[in-house]
Amino acid sequence: MAAEPESDANYQMNQQPSKDDDSVPVTWENFPRAQLHKEMETFAEWGGFSEFYHFRTLIPLDKQVETLPNRDTLYSIGVFDLTEPVTITKPDTGDRYQSMIVLNEDQYVKMFEYGPGEYTLTQDEIGTRYAAVLVRTFVDPNDPDDVETAHGLQDGLTVSQGSVGTLEIPNWDSQSRDELFDAIVTIGKTMDDFRGACGDVDEVHPVKFLLQSVTTFGFPESEALYVPRIPDQNDGETPHILTVEDVPVNGFWSITVYNSDWYLEENEYDAYVVNNVTAEQADDGSVMVHFGGDPDQPNFIYTPEEWNYVIRLYQPHEEIIDGSYQFPESQPVE
Repeated sequence: MAAEPESDANYQMNQQPSKDDDSVPVTWENFPRAQLHKEMETFAEWGGFSEFYHFRTLIPLDKQVETLPNRDTLYSIGVFDLTEPVTITKPDTGDRYQSMIVLNEDQYVKMFEYGPGEYTLTQDEIGTRYAAVLVRTFVDPNDPDDVETAHGLQDGLTVSQGSVGTLEIPNWDSQSRDELFDAIVTIGKTMDDFRGACGDVDEVHPVKFLLQSVTTFGFPESEALYVPRIPDQNDGETPHILTVEDVPVNGFWSITVYNSDWYLEENEYDAYVVNNVTAEQADDGSVMVHFGGDPDQPNFIYTPEEWNYVIRLYQPHEEIIDGSYQFPESQPVE
């Protein structure tokens, strides 16, 4: 588990109450901003204001500030005050997957990059005073050499800015935000996939955008497609299997199991995810995923009561984007 973050001398947070010194009500219209502000405050407290805070392990379970976190990549998170422009330099990662997504305060995707280079963020281009940046770096957590390499690529992320500014966010009403959060999660489970849920303001479906705003940092489907599934027999006792053969992606695919609230649920097996890079494959290259049942089976994932899973398809081909390719469904073991 990552060490607890130290306080950041650059971080100053000033909450801005309304005229009557009351908290600001959260409605469906401002929920995406209120939710991201909550997370931005947490990232800043960890040390991710004006610089990146790096998770050196797959996300610890006690730091799930967003729903549906992945367990395939290391997170590097930063919040930046764009009163002055900031330049982020991204390293050359070769064939290793590393993506950078930039959100404005309303959770619209303003930049998405894979390649090395310098990327300058300005308030005019991002559209809000603050930008939230998440870099995902693929890692094989079972290979110490691979972990060391991934850490080096995280450290290759650099930030340059004349003045770092301060973090000044409204004093959002937590009760109305939490009530909306729970309602949105409930409705969001009815989505078949996240097409049209993530992107810039002119690229998203407004309802699906609101439903995904509890997760934050979601991908446009051109970069990764999320496919949530809830098995009928998700009692946590009925084993399921799913066999995956050739998947048309340039990146990788993964399957992650969550509890009924869309969070990772701690288990004694530390078994949350299977992806095609680290999975045990059959002679024909296929991967059989075991949901529940015997934990000694290859590619086992623990299933809590009322479990669900999310398929992630990174850098998908056109047949995934247009829906002509369908990922296989899990089946109960009789």
